[in-house]
Amino acid sequence: MTRLRNLLLRWLLIPTLALWLLAATVGYLRSLALAHEAYDRTLLGAALVIGERLSVQDGQVVVDLPFAALEMLRTDAQDRIFYRVATLADGRHITGYADLPPPATPPGPEPLFYDAVYKGQHIRVVALAWSVVDDSAPRTLSVQVAETMDARRQLTRRISSEAAAVQLLLIAAAAALIAFGVRRGLAPLKRLRDEVRARGAHDLTPINTQQVPREVAPLIHAINAHTERQRQLSDAQLRFIANASHQLKTPLTLLRAQVDHALQQRDHAAMRYVVEGIRRTGQSTQRVMNQLLSLARSEPGRTLDIQQIDLAELAREQTFEMLALARAKAIDLGFEGDQRLPVRGEPVLLRELVANLVHNAISYTPPGGRVTVRVTLHEGQPQLSVVDNGPGIAPDERTKVFERFYRSTATSEPGTGLGLAIVKEICDRHQIAVAIEDGPAGQGLSIELRWPRPV
Repeated sequence: MTRLRNLLLRWLLIPTLALWLLAATVGYLRSLALAHEAYDRTLLGAALVIGERLSVQDGQVVVDLPFAALEMLRTDAQDRIFYRVATLADGRHITGYADLPPPATPPGPEPLFYDAVYKGQHIRVVALAWSVVDDSAPRTLSVQVAETMDARRQLTRRISSEAAAVQLLLIAAAAALIAFGVRRGLAPLKRLRDEVRARGAHDLTPINTQQVPREVAPLIHAINAHTERQRQLSDAQLRFIANASHQLKTPLTLLRAQVDHALQQRDHAAMRYVVEGIRRTGQSTQRVMNQLLSLARSEPGRTLDIQQIDLAELAREQTFEMLALARAKAIDLGFEGDQRLPVRGEPVLLRELVANLVHNAISYTPPGGRVTVRVTLHEGQPQLSVVDNGPGIAPDERTKVFERFYRSTATSEPGTGLGLAIVKEICDRHQIAVAIEDGPAGQGLSIELRWPRPV
């Protein structure tokens, strides 16, 4: 596992060293150019001195330049000086080193500087055109002065090496400061690590982001969001265990008592009666378990499998599945809605939502009553309504019936108090608005669900 400090130092120092190498190269080339500029000026002065010493005597061009004067033209004791004077027109050698390399193009009014190799050494040469006056006509001569480049290169290496050494020392100092700064910059993360390590196993409170760098805050927010989801899942598990123990304790005790009672029977008819009771208790217990599982699936911490489904088709299927229960109570169960209404949601939870609404309506509607499931498009929003002509719910209890295990005092029907709680949980997860209204003509109850407008 790579340490963050080493990673930061690596990404800071390696590019810095690469830039140092680039700067050293550029500095060397720049120093060489400056050395050329300084030494070329002296080289040009030597050529001008030679040109001033040119004259014509008896038709011959002569150079009155003592050897001691030529030695004074040296720019450095280690460099060698070469010169040559020739006619510009035909290049006829007059004096100096005859094999000194000429320029690629004849020199003009401005001096011409160029590099060449002479006697196995790199030289720097200046060439210029110089006119001398003869008795008959002026003559134009080519004056070349060259010197070896040892002094230039030594000066360049000295300047560039000193500059590179200074830069390297600065980089070393900067590296020490960067290492210190990185260590100090990572100190809040170390304190955060110590704080998290000191927490208990069940401490899922959010991490405080006030003492961490701004760049780290998004990571802490993401960790807090993940921790919040874990806390919700943990709370959901605890609630499920509490709800299951609360709801299953009584039916399981009843089942055990019924089984003991059945074992005591000797008459077949009496035993059958007791077994029928066991069957009803088992069905009731299964219904409770299904409701508890639906409640657990609708908990906020669980990720939904969102899909696009047809609300009318889903509601029609769930309504038809309740026909047997409705017929057992002689209840007229109907469905209205032929228009296709696409909505987004998790199919399992939406089926459980409709099933709980219809089951509740059938359970609390007296025998011979009427329950209608209606799917419509209301003001651009898909709407599901379950309407019955049962006893209804008092206005002051309509907010309480969505609480878990709440049972209205006005009804004697058996139940767990979880049906509408499941409906509310699923609606909240899907941003579905739920409302309880009076039924037609003020009788019964109408529960209306309204989906958000399709995007």
